Parts: sequence; structure tokens; C-alpha cells
Amino acid sequence: MAPTPYTFSNVTEEKDLVKKMKEGIFDSDYMQLLKRDPIPNANLAWMNVFEVVSVEKLSDTTARAAFRFPVQHEYLNPAQGLHGGLSAGMFDTMTTWTLDPIRKPGFWSLFGTTRSLNLTYLRPAAEGEMLRMECEVVHAGKRLCLIKAVLMRERDRAIISTCEHQKYNNDPDMAKA
Repeated sequence: MAPTPYTFSNVTEEKDLVKKMKEGIFDSDYMQLLKRDPIPNANLAWMNVFEVVSVEKLSDTTARAAFRFPVQHEYLNPAQGLHGGLSAGMFDTMTTWTLDPIRKPGFWSLFGTTRSLNLTYLRPAAEGEMLRMECEVVHAGKRLCLIKAVLMRERDRAIISTCEHQKYNNDPDMAKA
């Protein structure tokens, strides 16, 4: 059974959230610094081709986001499939970005730090395939949060891999609590 597609009660709000995420992450000072660094950053190879498809704030503690990207030659393992380590890095990053719609000062403002990242690989993804990653913040509490994600082929929604990401809130005021 195919996953239920995202629905948005306010299209303007969704477009605003996508724009906010693009500006806050892809146009951030950090990304500009990475691009100017004379030593190439491994993440830039895939961050430069990712597209933010949708972003939705479901509540004060939950959100969803979807991203898409083509599998490029430099992402491949020796068996010519998407490298598992690279996809783990992608999951770590994209699930973290899914916190963007709910974060605020003192509440996941620094995106937290990873406690655990559990992946299950189901099938390979070949060069040229367009992939879609759908992420959901299941719950973000004061100190801990759980985010889940699915990576699938866009053409038939066949699942490539799944992820469960647990994070710890490392905002400065949380360190005192």
C-alpha cells in the first residue's frame, strides 16, 4: 500500500516553509563557508543537487519534509549502487533539517545532536535514479526527539532504505537543565 500523500491546508504556508528552509539551510552562512573552503566538503556533492519538495508543520512538536535528488556517479559503491555510508549521511542531514519548521530559541534551535541513527537497507539505487526522501518528526520533546524517514525511488515508490533517528537537544540553555 502506497503511503498517504502529504496534504496542506494552506498552500501559501507550505510554500513559505519550503522557502524558509531553502534560505535557512541552503543559503546559510555555513553553506557559503563550505562552498568557499579550498578543501572540498564531501557533503557539498549531494547538497548541491537536493531539492526541497515539501515542508509541513503538523504541530508545535511535529513536522514533515520531503526532498528529492538524482543518484550521481560519485554516490556509488563498488557494486554501482548508492553507497550506504553516503545515504546514512543524507539521512542524518535530511531528518535533522525536518526539525526546521518547529525549532525556536531554546527548542531545537541548534538542531540537536544525534543519539542514534538506525538504517535498514532494502534494495540498491542505480546511477540516474531520481530518489525521494520523506521525513517526519514523530515527536520533539524538551530534550529528545524521534525522526523517521523513508528513501524511495520516485518512479515506482519502491523503498530503498528506512531510517530512525534519535536526537538530543544541545541548545545552550538545555545544558543547564
